[in-house]
Amino acid sequence: TGFFGLTFYVGVDMMQNENKSDHHCHLYEGKNNILIVRRAQEFQMTLQFNQPINPSDKFQIEFYIGIDADVLNGTKIIISFDSSQTGNWTGRMIQQQEDECVVGITPSANAIIGKYYTNVAVIGSNGISRTQKDSGTDFYLLFNAWASMYMPNEEDRQEYVMNENGCIYEEESGDGRQWFYGQFVEGILDACIQILDDSHMPLINRGDAVKVCRIGSAMMNSQDDRGVLVGNWSDDYSLGTAPTFWIGSDQILLQYANKGPVSYAQCWVYAGTFNTFLRCLGIPARVITNFNSAHDNTGNIITDLVFNSAGNQLELNERLTRDSIWNYHCWNEAYLSRLDLPADQDLGGWQVVDSTPQETSDGYYRCGPCSVKAIKEGMLGYQFDGPFVFAEVNSDLYKHKLNTQTGKTELLSVDTTYVGKKLLTKSIGGNNYEPMDITETYKYPEGSSKDEETMKNAERTYKTHMQYDDEQGVEMTLEIPLERVKIGQNFQMAVVFRNLSEEARTIHGFLVGSTIYYTNIQRAQFKQESFDVTLNPMESEVQVVVLAQNYMPQLGSQSNLRFVVTAKSMENNQDMTAIQIVNLKGPELAFSMSGPAKVNQEVFIKVEFTNPFPFSLHNVRMAMQGANFMLYREKLYSEIATGASITWMESCVPTRSGNTMIYAVLDCSVLGNVQGNWALCVQA
Repeated sequence: TGFFGLTFYVGVDMMQNENKSDHHCHLYEGKNNILIVRRAQEFQMTLQFNQPINPSDKFQIEFYIGIDADVLNGTKIIISFDSSQTGNWTGRMIQQQEDECVVGITPSANAIIGKYYTNVAVIGSNGISRTQKDSGTDFYLLFNAWASMYMPNEEDRQEYVMNENGCIYEEESGDGRQWFYGQFVEGILDACIQILDDSHMPLINRGDAVKVCRIGSAMMNSQDDRGVLVGNWSDDYSLGTAPTFWIGSDQILLQYANKGPVSYAQCWVYAGTFNTFLRCLGIPARVITNFNSAHDNTGNIITDLVFNSAGNQLELNERLTRDSIWNYHCWNEAYLSRLDLPADQDLGGWQVVDSTPQETSDGYYRCGPCSVKAIKEGMLGYQFDGPFVFAEVNSDLYKHKLNTQTGKTELLSVDTTYVGKKLLTKSIGGNNYEPMDITETYKYPEGSSKDEETMKNAERTYKTHMQYDDEQGVEMTLEIPLERVKIGQNFQMAVVFRNLSEEARTIHGFLVGSTIYYTNIQRAQFKQESFDVTLNPMESEVQVVVLAQNYMPQLGSQSNLRFVVTAKSMENNQDMTAIQIVNLKGPELAFSMSGPAKVNQEVFIKVEFTNPFPFSLHNVRMAMQGANFMLYREKLYSEIATGASITWMESCVPTRSGNTMIYAVLDCSVLGNVQGNWALCVQA
């Protein structure tokens, strides 16, 4: 609102409710109901003048973003309602009465995203008068997945732009952690725009989704640009929050907006938070997990494991194994047009973007966007970071034997199927938390002619190919239990040998059990066992018993055990190696509620936990949260004795009907993976 000289006065109604609903922006929360719309789609405004407009009086609407707004670079847009249309936003008069009109504004398809403010200017016979700046006429402009044929399927848009709940998988079977993205929570949109401001990204680039994704992947980590999250892959989280304690992105982004970089994150925290950033700004996005993810430190497409040879025994050399294979690694895919790449290659669609700080790209810790299709075809010359992503899913695993006396190495074996074993993401559908296997979007079936073609294409980039003698007499595998083993349980494994030769073989074997971080870095050894077997020309197995009393003291807050078996066939000096990881399952949280949940009525939620371990848990931190149900809350228990149960009850008043999810987590220094969630429906 504002005055024109002494004669004109104009009231501006941004028609927030109607526009937000039309633009799929009705879920964004905020007290002052500011307008939020998507580009390339019309929104409406009503202008109310305090006196009829003369035909000779013209008026125009002006939109500005940033401080030095300029028509030439798209940061200032002028829309007039006569024939003198300038710029690529368009305006039309929808209806006009004597002192009121409704206008339609369509921002261009490549408009800058962010927060705009609005002026109305009236050009009369005695000059031009503008309304004063008024926060009530500010609005946010976002990317639009509904425009043109960008993402044609409505179910996909509902999942990848609109869904606030997700699941990030940590087990090939589909077990994982629920995650609250919370892209519509009050303050999150401002935090996401602040991230772009903090990155000093020029406004003129903020209409380009590829550039926004690339900047976002750098800004999610605090390395080199004071970004959102500080990584920590140790065991000591005393100066911050343990990565396993987060249940969603909203707390992280709000804390960043208020205080700067947030401690601590590991890959799923980066991926979950980045997903919120992308969905909040309107870019379709999903979190994916790659199992046996190669982290290629040496810039080739080979991941090297080195075994020391001493006498008849081989043992994994932790220090020389520089390339690591993480049990799993999480990154994001964003759905983008790639107008920056040759059109005939058709490389749009899902793109890998990864904000976990692993390697630098053009000098910053960031990765992508990189076309998933280009990875599948082995076309690694297109920007950005194709070779690195390709190695994560396709590295060949080379096992070497190092003679510790002479320093010479020889190649033991090559495994082309271990890395990138499976890629999972959440299935489409609000309450569908089943994993969707998307491995075939990244790679052709192992060993198929198309797979060989891809590897040949990739080898043009890498120029590596090694031959080795694959003559084997005995095959060895390590079989772990089919059922998930719980933390604190004893279990059994079997080393299985198949003798493919005609003669008997004498085998000398050695097994090492370690507790590891999910990045496959050893924390501590807890078991060493050697064995001798005589094999007839057939199958034979050795049983291995693993006792909780041995691994529990070395577990820390981790939940992964790694078993490395090496063996030698004495007759022909054949060396064999096998590696298996056992991911232990943490104890459960149990939920209950005092009665049915109804909008605006108090109800009590209860979370229960029983300590199943033969030792007390100290300084146990818990948190609970549910969208439109209960705000984030925390509680601290100084001790939970062995066998003891705790019950935490909270009063809640649901604010919206429909499906919601309650998230809870429990964390202490010796237990880092206890979480639970409860899907429930709030009645109107």
